Amino acid sequence: MSSKNFLRLILVLVVILILIAFYIVKRITSPKKVQKEAVFLGVEDYGALTKGENLDHSLISKFKFNFYIDGEEKTFSIDNGEEVKEGVYTFEIQNKLQEGYIYDVVIEKNTIKSVKLLDEDKKAMLSGRVNNVEQNKFIEVGEEKITLTKDTGIYKITWKAGNSSVEKVEINDLKDKTVKVTLDKDGKAKNIYITFISEKYTSPVKAIPGEKTLKNFLTTALEPVGTALYIYGGSWDWQDEGSSLQATTIGIPQSWIDFYQYQNADYTYREKDGNEEIKNPSNSYYPYGEWNQYCYAGVDCSGYIGWVIYNTLNTESGKEGYVMGATKMAKTFAENTWGTWTQEVKIPTNREESDFKVGDIFSMNGHVWICFGTCDDGSIVITHSTPSDSINGQPGGGIQISAIGPSEDCEAYQLAKKYMEKYYPDWSKRYKTILKKPEDYIKFKKESAAGKFSWDLENGILKDPDNYRDKKPEEILKDIFGEM
Repeated sequence: MSSKNFLRLILVLVVILILIAFYIVKRITSPKKVQKEAVFLGVEDYGALTKGENLDHSLISKFKFNFYIDGEEKTFSIDNGEEVKEGVYTFEIQNKLQEGYIYDVVIEKNTIKSVKLLDEDKKAMLSGRVNNVEQNKFIEVGEEKITLTKDTGIYKITWKAGNSSVEKVEINDLKDKTVKVTLDKDGKAKNIYITFISEKYTSPVKAIPGEKTLKNFLTTALEPVGTALYIYGGSWDWQDEGSSLQATTIGIPQSWIDFYQYQNADYTYREKDGNEEIKNPSNSYYPYGEWNQYCYAGVDCSGYIGWVIYNTLNTESGKEGYVMGATKMAKTFAENTWGTWTQEVKIPTNREESDFKVGDIFSMNGHVWICFGTCDDGSIVITHSTPSDSINGQPGGGIQISAIGPSEDCEAYQLAKKYMEKYYPDWSKRYKTILKKPEDYIKFKKESAAGKFSWDLENGILKDPDNYRDKKPEEILKDIFGEM
């Protein structure tokens, strides 16, 4: 070998060694992505954090989040997603997180880069009531027998406003409890969590996603009645800009059902007894910080209407939603060429002369409701998501059939009461049927975008093959509930 070739060989070897060394250093110094099982607890310093006076997204982009991982509480930043414009992000991960639920998370540089809800993965987790436990051997959940290992963790999850919590418990605490069991690759118990698990819920009515008829629109409106609580900002997205994942979900979101069943007549969406003098933002479901930490748990008035519209017009989850300010909903739907908008309305005294048609959407200033038609005496049956006091005097409420009329003797109230008590007995144990005065619910500021929207059933997006437009509220309710 000539000296020239020898030098070339040496040079090549040196280059290779440099590249190898660079690769090794990079591997050592580069942050590693790790996948962990985690219970999401909530935002660090909840109650003290806010968007600020100018509702600044750059503030919420810096929030820290609490998780329970490997037997201890840990705090992380969260990847904010794509930057839509300066300081404004998509917050995709934040919108997926529900307090007290179990996730697979990917962590890099102390930042959560992705999350996966384990409830949606039957291979990774099963849930149910514990029927039997044998120390160090197995746990029987429902009809499933799951092998325990020496590393199986046993915990209890507690849901509460302002951050959920996790604590270690003993195996003897598991008997007869509802649990979620995460599984390792061999199907053995990785961790066991005592936690709330809702009972399966089937609505008394069944809508057809994407069927663009007036009947299906009203059926869809009834589907989540009596099983979704009022949350201010509920079903708006986390950052309070538009539709949440729940608002663009086909069918009743499981998180609505879970939260409703977890609560009771003592639930309040704001303060105990509605007393603002004792407000405690660090321990409230109300979004004092101007972002919606509990957007997944329930639904407000515009969140409800947005969900109804989405489920009427779509067959798949996750498309663009329809949640917006309640005041402008009616006018916006008219601008979509779906129908007409007007402020020329008066309080009806009878059905024949009523301005309110079946399926109308009425935007007040700060509230929105769906009309099921006018009764012979001029009273109106409606659905909406609204705060209402429980039998214990606590401001809760949610999606319900209500009435607009002068007294409880009116036809609309009698219909609303009948159907709420008959088909939603659990709800009716917590809440009385609501009667709203016409002068309070048929009003708006003329200079605003509020008003009444009516579907164009000839040339618009909805049709009326069932002739619902000509039916009375009593006939409509009988038909939808299968009483005809």
